[in-house]
Amino acid sequence: MIKNYFKIAWRSLWKHKAYSFINIVGLSIGLTACLIVATVVFDELSYDHQWKKANDIYRVISISNNVNGEQPMPVSFAGLGPVLKTTFPEVTDYCRMSVSKERLQLGNLKQGIAFQQLFAESSVWNVLDFNIIKGNPQKYIKGYVNLVITKKIQQQYFAGQNPIGKLIYTQPEFGKPEPCLITGVIDHIPQNSHLRADFISIVEFRASDNHLPQKGEGYSFYPQYILLKPGTSVNAFTAKVNQWYAKQPGAKEANYSFNFQPIKDVYLRSDFSGVQAVHGSIKNVYIFAGVAALLLVIACINFINLTISRVFNRSKETGIRKVLGAEKFQLIIRFLSESLIFFILSFALAILLYPLFIKPVETFLDHQLVLNLYNGSFLIITIGCVFGVSLLTGLYPAWYLSRPKPIVILRNKLTSDVQLNVLKKGLVIGQFVISVTIIMATIIVHNQLDYMNNKDLGFDKNDLLNISFTDWAESGAAFKQTVKKIPGVQNVSIANWAPAGGSGSMSREVSVPGQKGKIDVFFIEGDADLPATLGFKLRQGRMLNPALTTDAMNSDSSMSGTSAATKAERLTRPLLATNYTASLLGMKVNKTVADVEGVPVGIIEDFNSESLHNKLKPTFIQAVNDSKYGNMLVRVKPGYEKSALIGISAAYKSFYPEKTFDYNWSGDQIDNQYKAEFKLQRLFTCFSLLIIFLACLGLFGLVSFTAEQRVKEIGIRKVLGASVSNIITLISKDYLALVMISVVIASPIAWYAMNKWLQDFAYRISIQWWVFALTGILALLIAFVTVSFQSVKAALANPVKSLRSE
Repeated sequence: MIKNYFKIAWRSLWKHKAYSFINIVGLSIGLTACLIVATVVFDELSYDHQWKKANDIYRVISISNNVNGEQPMPVSFAGLGPVLKTTFPEVTDYCRMSVSKERLQLGNLKQGIAFQQLFAESSVWNVLDFNIIKGNPQKYIKGYVNLVITKKIQQQYFAGQNPIGKLIYTQPEFGKPEPCLITGVIDHIPQNSHLRADFISIVEFRASDNHLPQKGEGYSFYPQYILLKPGTSVNAFTAKVNQWYAKQPGAKEANYSFNFQPIKDVYLRSDFSGVQAVHGSIKNVYIFAGVAALLLVIACINFINLTISRVFNRSKETGIRKVLGAEKFQLIIRFLSESLIFFILSFALAILLYPLFIKPVETFLDHQLVLNLYNGSFLIITIGCVFGVSLLTGLYPAWYLSRPKPIVILRNKLTSDVQLNVLKKGLVIGQFVISVTIIMATIIVHNQLDYMNNKDLGFDKNDLLNISFTDWAESGAAFKQTVKKIPGVQNVSIANWAPAGGSGSMSREVSVPGQKGKIDVFFIEGDADLPATLGFKLRQGRMLNPALTTDAMNSDSSMSGTSAATKAERLTRPLLATNYTASLLGMKVNKTVADVEGVPVGIIEDFNSESLHNKLKPTFIQAVNDSKYGNMLVRVKPGYEKSALIGISAAYKSFYPEKTFDYNWSGDQIDNQYKAEFKLQRLFTCFSLLIIFLACLGLFGLVSFTAEQRVKEIGIRKVLGASVSNIITLISKDYLALVMISVVIASPIAWYAMNKWLQDFAYRISIQWWVFALTGILALLIAFVTVSFQSVKAALANPVKSLRSE
């Protein structure tokens, strides 16, 4: 019996090719997109779940408490981990570790090869678990950085060799090359981890780094992870640690508290891009999951609408089957089998399309997806979900097609069902509500990114070359003058800060007049050419002047000079203050302020030192006359970018032949701060096109069946003198009205959702009325073109044929 049902269903699909094509194409696109997005979502959710002790590993979060409120940081005092282990029995172990870039002298390149390293101490083996292939890396060998490479590096650079015991050197940006001893080979460091790296550098910390800072001591911070005993209450442990720390010497001055973040949450629930290079967003996961569901929902809505629209075509088949004794349950199974065939064919096509799109998605995401459709459990879950969706989607059409009584059907007394029409219209409205909402979201994301790209940042980000932070040694001043003479170069500066490099190169707490407590004020240090190179705008006073030796201090004295003369010089050194800083602290030109070492000689326009996600920070600019370390910022004349870069590269190689010329354009670095948003925009654009296509495909099918059912009515109207435009209006008006209703419903939904999204930006657009008007016009235009295509065909048909046929 079941075999016959499927055989009959297959014949029905083959007979009605246009109907079958629309359904299969729509379902295939929906399933393919859903599978790809689901792969990304499940991969994102899998980060750091693979560690055997993942449930008991926590990252320490330090919370600075000041006037600005709580400010969390994913780093803590260097000695916190060791002290917690000796103080609290709940702590099994700790590990200070982070991911950073490192160059190793491998291969034939003098400058070395850049890798991502997991910088950690030997306790990493007790906290994380790796598959060790060769060596005994758990045994730390003193005197060297112990290097544990991956199997991939071994195969690429030590093919046919045993790398254990080999000595290689780092190629640092500053300082001397450091010897590294290879002590082990591991299989790999998982891609789905925020600690993703190419190798592990095992180091030994100094004894002075293993205690908490006392009152008056400097602070040394590191990312730290602790391993708790299984079953430990994290909330109770957190309260216990903070109560204990509040009683420690220097705690009141430091004004910190601590929290403990599960390692499973680090990737998706962190926004510390300066410390954590690999991070995602739980909000984006929700967005992706929602869009994947919406794509599948629209495809299923198309199937339901097209199936119940054929109730009149299938009515006689149903009546005859009922006369011959078919039960309602058997008819439901019959129509469900047809639904299942549609989904099986669509899923098979989706599986064929899946590998064609998953590789570009991995390229787009910049990393390999660990989980995919070919994982056994994922494939089984997917098949089960597709089977369940096919049954749920086909259940209502199957029930509805099996419902009419045979006598009504066979006498052609089947009339339009009010409930059926309401359902069809409701589904069409639902489709276009989804489509219109996505279109509105795409426009708003585009406008926000356009606003961020064009907003005046307070300095000129264009044509500004940034040579990466390095040790310029004694040749720095000579190299700077050489670069300055290159045709097309306007200005050059060496600074410890660069655009998109954070709030500043250092900070200190400063009292705010009229407020209790202190706030963090940031200092940007460079040579006196920095303001002119960046293009800061002066409001009051004067700029720092390279010709005045008193405008810049010696860098060593600036940081840690202890003599009375040096301290006095620091108190009177010239500073530039931003307008926001001057207003906040009540500063005036040439007037000192409490807790601030220096005198503001000029007030400049505000500038955004961080991304537009963050508000302005109180900032000072101070100058040093011997910048040996830092970034070199080069202002290039428009049109000279290529020739100037060639000249600068040649000069760099002549001064620093052993170093890599590592540079970026500041405009690109600033844009990279919004990399996630740019990806979201492209994804929204892609999804909106897919969703609109699916909605229009369903609408096209509905109009086709409507024209087929009203063929005699159209013929009569044409005989009585109706024009082509009259017929098009007749068929189109109902659907266009549904689209208008969709726009009205979607507008508040889109406004609410995107207003919540915009709250992540300190500087954001306001959502304008024209976004909703433009989207409404676009939706109506798209729907009209879709409907008109079939309406014109029906209007141009020969009425003689339609009236003569029975």
